[in-house]
Amino acid sequence: MMAFFQELGATSLFFVRVVRTLFSTQGNFQPILAQIAFVSYRSLSTVLFAGVFVGAILVLQIDLILAKYDAEIFLGGLNTSTVIREVGPLIISFLLAGKIGAFTAAELGTMRVTEQIDAIECLGTNPIHYLVVPRLFGIILSSLILLFLGLLISVGGAMAVAWFACGINTLEFASSIPKFVSVSTFFAALFKALIYGAIVATVSCHRGFTASGGARGVGQAVTQAAIYTNLYILFANFGITHLLDLAEKLTQSALGVSP
Repeated sequence: MMAFFQELGATSLFFVRVVRTLFSTQGNFQPILAQIAFVSYRSLSTVLFAGVFVGAILVLQIDLILAKYDAEIFLGGLNTSTVIREVGPLIISFLLAGKIGAFTAAELGTMRVTEQIDAIECLGTNPIHYLVVPRLFGIILSSLILLFLGLLISVGGAMAVAWFACGINTLEFASSIPKFVSVSTFFAALFKALIYGAIVATVSCHRGFTASGGARGVGQAVTQAAIYTNLYILFANFGITHLLDLAEKLTQSALGVSP
């Protein structure tokens, strides 16, 4: 438990250091754009492939429950709401952690143990500015792009499976979506994706940047990055869900709208 909170504190301080470097240096725009393109290109096929099957699996599972109560007309709304609110941001963050997070931790860890980062410092260049800022913010912004594309393909895959496997046409599927999905639902999903992306980027960059002990140390950095990333995302998901639910209730109460 102590190690968990120590790692959380060290990671938070590292994130603050990177943010300060971003606002105190120039020339970050092009490197960040390059990282966004790199991360999106490497992750796009995996996200789209996973999105199709996530939507399809949820349709089949939810339809089994709704069919018992003759309420299949709500299949589209319940499936889309579940994907947007919870499953989409979580799945995409886990995919980023496993593919991009591990790669980033290994890349920076290798630079650290082979003294490339020390060489950059000897040349008078800030390694945080040169190496970490583009990677960290590139991953964060890419998570938003991938979430949008993943949600689109997931809902599209769900519609197709609902039509062929459950006998629900596209119009019937889409008619119930506005009853369960609103603009606030999309903003909640974007907020979650932003937080989860920040966790993936910060933990992977921090573990790689502080790696030590040769090849074994790099392997340990990658393993620890994966473990801590998943733990932090789960804790963040629990907290954010409650905060968003509380904010929605307070907003409805202030506007005099019944839930």
